[in-house]
Amino acid sequence: MSTAATAAASTTASTTAAVTAAATTGRPLLTRVRRRVEHVDTDASGVVHFARYPSLLETAALENLDRLGVGIDALAREGLDLVVTEMSMRYHASARFLDRLDLEISVLHVGAASFRLSGTVLRALPEPDSATGSVSGSRSEREPRAGSGAGSGAGREEEPTRLSTGVLVFCVVGRTTGAVRALPEQLRKSLKECRHDADI
Repeated sequence: MSTAATAAASTTASTTAAVTAAATTGRPLLTRVRRRVEHVDTDASGVVHFARYPSLLETAALENLDRLGVGIDALAREGLDLVVTEMSMRYHASARFLDRLDLEISVLHVGAASFRLSGTVLRALPEPDSATGSVSGSRSEREPRAGSGAGSGAGREEEPTRLSTGVLVFCVVGRTTGAVRALPEQLRKSLKECRHDADI
């Protein structure tokens, strides 16, 4: 299967799971977004450039908002746009060419004109080949972790590797004026329903 087909299949599965969960719980859910590292994401050594991680988290945020019906297109119909006003990142490990990445986001705060999301970039676990049962994936997915010993399964990661974490603050502005505007009610409602902890 091609990289594009694999990404499409992962997105379809993620969306299907989200629809099922939303139907069960009665509330919208933020879902994990799957991406594969492409050549354009890496530097000369094949490592993902640090500047790509904020973009990956933004992608996860915007795809989730679109799926909930409150994304860029919905805002544009109201003469509004969404901009990033603050960003902070922390880096924990490196991703490499052809790694599969899982992008996760959650809602931290919803204000009058802005909202704050936290995000995590994970290296996904290798997936077993359906025909042979062997583990496939990029080199970094197959490499044992430091300190892993010999023996059955010792070279496999048992959980996704956390690569980076970050916080993004989005603000709603007028498309023509750039002036700060209040969050549309549907966007505000969807974000608040996606938050799992204390009242906002």
